[in-house]
Amino acid sequence: MVAKYSSDAATYGARRSRDCGPALKGSPRQVHPVAAADISAHSKFPLRFDATYRAPWRLLFVSFGTGCILLALEVIWLRFLRLYVSSSSTAFAVMLAVVLAGIGLGSILGNASQEKSAIARTRSPAGEMRRLPILLLSAAILTLISYLFFPGELIPAATGVFYLRWWQIALLSVALMFPVAFLSGMLFPSIATAVQISVEDRMNTTGITTLFNTTGAAIGPLVASFVLLPGIGYQWSLILCAVGYALLSIIGMGFFSQRTPNGAKVPNPGASSLYSFASIGIPKTLICLWAVLVLILAIFPFHRAETHFNHAAQFYQIDEHGLQAKVVKKIEGTADTWQLLRWELFGEPYYCRLLTNAFSMSATDLRNQRYMRLFAYLPLGFRPESEDVLLLCYGCGVTADALLHGPNVKRMDVVDISKEVFRLADLCSGINYSNPLRDPRVRPTVQDGRFFLQASPRQYDIITGEPPPPKVAGSVNLYTQEFFSLVRSRLKEGGIATFWLPIGQLKVEESKAILRAFHNAFPDASVWADADEEWIMMGVNEPGHQVSEEALRRLWSEPVTGEDLKRIGIEVPQQLGALFLMDGKEIDGITKDVGPLRDDCPKRLSDQLGDDAVNARFASTYMDPPSAVDRFLRSPTITRIWPETLSKSVEPLFAVRQARFLSERLGTNKLAELDLYLRGSRLRTPVLEVLGSDEFRLAIAERIASNSDTPPHEILPDLIAGALARRDIGEAVRLLEDEKARGMFSLNDTFLLTYLYCLNRSVGKAEELAANNAAAIKKDGFVDWLYGKLETDFGFHPPR
Repeated sequence: MVAKYSSDAATYGARRSRDCGPALKGSPRQVHPVAAADISAHSKFPLRFDATYRAPWRLLFVSFGTGCILLALEVIWLRFLRLYVSSSSTAFAVMLAVVLAGIGLGSILGNASQEKSAIARTRSPAGEMRRLPILLLSAAILTLISYLFFPGELIPAATGVFYLRWWQIALLSVALMFPVAFLSGMLFPSIATAVQISVEDRMNTTGITTLFNTTGAAIGPLVASFVLLPGIGYQWSLILCAVGYALLSIIGMGFFSQRTPNGAKVPNPGASSLYSFASIGIPKTLICLWAVLVLILAIFPFHRAETHFNHAAQFYQIDEHGLQAKVVKKIEGTADTWQLLRWELFGEPYYCRLLTNAFSMSATDLRNQRYMRLFAYLPLGFRPESEDVLLLCYGCGVTADALLHGPNVKRMDVVDISKEVFRLADLCSGINYSNPLRDPRVRPTVQDGRFFLQASPRQYDIITGEPPPPKVAGSVNLYTQEFFSLVRSRLKEGGIATFWLPIGQLKVEESKAILRAFHNAFPDASVWADADEEWIMMGVNEPGHQVSEEALRRLWSEPVTGEDLKRIGIEVPQQLGALFLMDGKEIDGITKDVGPLRDDCPKRLSDQLGDDAVNARFASTYMDPPSAVDRFLRSPTITRIWPETLSKSVEPLFAVRQARFLSERLGTNKLAELDLYLRGSRLRTPVLEVLGSDEFRLAIAERIASNSDTPPHEILPDLIAGALARRDIGEAVRLLEDEKARGMFSLNDTFLLTYLYCLNRSVGKAEELAANNAAAIKKDGFVDWLYGKLETDFGFHPPR
């Protein structure tokens, strides 16, 4: 496109030069050597130059430089915008369209302005060049201004980057990229026409200018991706590109000292006095532009980059407990920008979150650790003899750590496309594990996971994968039927593959398309999940075999694996079975009218998020205890792999899973939940969760309490939750009374203590506490339920 516009401009300029030459011959005014040049030789032999010819190297270098800088800027811009916009195919297409539109429109305007001034350029070749330094300096200034005034605040971080519409992406792209792209479009025709003053041939002019420009354009992205961004970051890269434009304007000012094809020298106003510059109107404009550029660089807010990094992390910086994150490490790599956030609890490290651009790729909080460790413990439970395992995508190393707990694991290959992930491994280590990459059994490889499977002939007992979310650009081909078939081909006979299915980020039909693809690759497929929407697809490379109850229980009897499983809330072997959702028969039923996700049908995944309410309804279908138990008992997959002796004892745990699911999605009566868990089970994790704690928080709180005579008041809620998880009702009552004595007693604490008094057979204290707080307690549905239950179960008499 650019070449076409520049060719038209160059042709018109050459034609006007030839037409005007004879007309001016009789004029008393002096004819410039370019106008009188004999070009007949070039007409016959376009690529032949005489011995005195000197190529316009300065102009050609400017052409090379502008191509290099613009394409480098495009890479830098795209990297920067990914702090605000999701990495999706739609986003990339919109950004690229804005750049190309700017170049095209700029070329049209540049061509039109040149045609209007064709005769003036013939009379004064130096005048043809007068605007080139101006355009280059303007591009330098706009590169900085577009970044400084980037309207990132138009996109609220709280909405999440995946909620942006195409026009919002276009708005941000236009603000950042369009001005410089537009000027770049104007630059190419100007350079091409300037080159023609020396070459005087349309074909040669376009060809040689395009050659140098395209060569620079090919080099620019490589320099930006592999040198600038990982070396100095996107902000300094932008500044360097702006300086590059400014330096090209200085080089371009030397083009006035050129020679025509017949060897005649063109006067060089650049080498003469300032008066000569003034006579063609350049100096004042250039001086003003240089002054503006120097002023911008002098007052440039170099801390500006932190604002954009903070925007990318803003959605995650305050967690559900109100804890503020700290940025531990930032890395601008060859492909992505990485930020590692760390939360501290009571002054100690609590958990980390790994951000890629503006999206959370992994985290080490208990909720995330639960499903990520299950990627390992599900296949280890059903194939405990596994020796060779493969992990595709490392994240924070949670799954890698769990795989290494396998009793017979001798080798683990870890493949990730980003070397930066491995660099952050030491910082990602959680309070319950260290860097798995330091284990001698681990062999990390920086490689695309799909290519690794294609190139490696090794067979594995277990292959598990947690790639980036399906809708992140470049990830869709890690969720297709062809990829899953490739995974199966690398499994040993009876080997097991587990793979992530984040249904909360997908539309229901899209989840079904991935399920269909997985089941087509694995006839023996099943789906497992805890009380969340992070589903786990599991496929067995037939034939599988039934694991014995003894072998399965060994995971809980071994100290390392047992503690780890209990910590994430899988406290007994039966809970592993209660994770079951569906097998291949159910997958066939719900996907019968859905096409599988395939390499040649990637658009079966859109760029839009699914509806939360619709996804919740879809997931709740499989959380209903009666139907869940029925699917479990009737499943051929369960019959084949699950110990029959544990089948009956699994059933009550489906009700616990549903209660936790409904509590998280809909919100429930917390005391009713607590009563169910305390009096209906011996499980710890549900008790901790309903009271807003977890095993990680509790471990920190108990460590602090053991080192102090009087526990700090901020750790008391976790200590109370821990006491109740142990079913130590007396200790929980004592801690609540201590909290009350310190004057930190809330109305919810009053209800909890009233309930615990009754549970601890101190009904009189419960009645006294309720009576003393009667004025502060407003009767509502919850209070009526609580007093009614306490009256029915314990003989409690509500205050009048």
